[in-house]
Amino acid sequence: MPILSKDARIIWRRRIQGFWEEFSRKKIGILGLIMLFVFIFMAIFAPWLTPYDPLAQQRVADGFAMPQWVTVFPQFQNLTNTESVWFDWSKTTESPYIIGYGRNVTVTYEPKATETFRIKFESIYTYKAPVPPNSFYLDFSWTAGNVENMEYSINLYVINPRTEKSFLLYYKTNTTPAGENSHVDSIDPILMYRLGLSPGVDILGNIVFPDKGDYRFVLEMFFKPTNPSARCDINVREGQLTVLGTAHGILGTDNAGADLWSQLVWGARVSLMIGLIAALLSTTIGITVGVVTGYLGGIVDEAMMRVVDILLCLPILPLLLSLVFLFGKNIFYIILFVAIFGWQGLSRIVRSQVLSLRESSFIECATASGASKTYIMTKHLVPNVLPVAFASLILAVPSAILFEASLSFLGFGDPRAPTWGKILQMGFGFGGFSHLAWWWIIPPGLCITLLCLAFVFMGHAIDDVVNPRLRRRR
Repeated sequence: MPILSKDARIIWRRRIQGFWEEFSRKKIGILGLIMLFVFIFMAIFAPWLTPYDPLAQQRVADGFAMPQWVTVFPQFQNLTNTESVWFDWSKTTESPYIIGYGRNVTVTYEPKATETFRIKFESIYTYKAPVPPNSFYLDFSWTAGNVENMEYSINLYVINPRTEKSFLLYYKTNTTPAGENSHVDSIDPILMYRLGLSPGVDILGNIVFPDKGDYRFVLEMFFKPTNPSARCDINVREGQLTVLGTAHGILGTDNAGADLWSQLVWGARVSLMIGLIAALLSTTIGITVGVVTGYLGGIVDEAMMRVVDILLCLPILPLLLSLVFLFGKNIFYIILFVAIFGWQGLSRIVRSQVLSLRESSFIECATASGASKTYIMTKHLVPNVLPVAFASLILAVPSAILFEASLSFLGFGDPRAPTWGKILQMGFGFGGFSHLAWWWIIPPGLCITLLCLAFVFMGHAIDDVVNPRLRRRR
């Protein structure tokens, strides 16, 4: 059975058509609608528009890397791109003790062999950029199995082709388990201290790759038998070197080298969800309170209006900060708290309309025919206040978005949600302002402004259509 009768559906269709005819004449409303569609497109297609997970904080370029498109300007043409290369280690040592080829070798000692033995694997990396990089990292793995009466150590170093100077990047001795997935990072303070450098002062990428050339990465293994019968199986897998660039993507990176474009696009989802759900909840509460208090009157009206007066006098932002601190930094708590403190103004508007409507002849006829109060409020009063409530709903969305952005900027947002306010908060707390990283600060602030303006433009246009007092004479 359909919810609406055929006649009711015809009436509502005509109402919607008439509303659209009026709304389409409002240029500011159409502009707001177009802006809103852009953000809805971003929210829906975020998985396809972004190459990285915004919550994983994947390091894709150097910290504070500028957007890629700025390299069209002459002063930024020396910015470099991130480069990843695979190392297919080649064995360079030959000995009668080695059995095996390529990267999988077996070291076997004769019964009376006692000398220390060395195996070397090498790979060449050609650095082509005109300026040295700031940072890099290298991932590789190795295992030492079937170790019998053997001590061993692993060294990884890189050799400068011009000066032949070497830098020891990795060092391991006999460990349990005998092997690991190794990660060498140029910003590792332990590595820098071992090389005699000062973290935060020296830049290891500049020192290791000072200019163009073919740099040799050498993985060296030393073996010392502790018994005439010694054995060790060694497996070295492919390594990956990533030299981080100083220019990346559409919006560059933050201080940790994470992609800002991915964070910005996914933030559209969260901001729209917060704004729409919080506005819908607050509008529902406002309609319910306004209709009930306006129609019933008496002590119910008096009591609820005093509650509204009290809530209107409370400082909302400090109260929200206290509630989030008590209940936890959860996005759904934030939505609920914003909705709870966002319905008071609408309830007063709805109440004033209901006070006028309840004296109308059609309400008196419904009462005389025996209609219940619930029926009158749901079937007669609510439909008549919906146009004004809809305009208020649209205008309530920007308030919810701004409240969430304020909470996130102050550090009270959900840390698991990639919101625009969180991007601004991270930029403020981790040097975005001090480094003048405009690509980190301006885009989220601009998105918050444009999304709020979209709803404000639409709300004013809708209010102009549904409110007879604001209609212009044609």
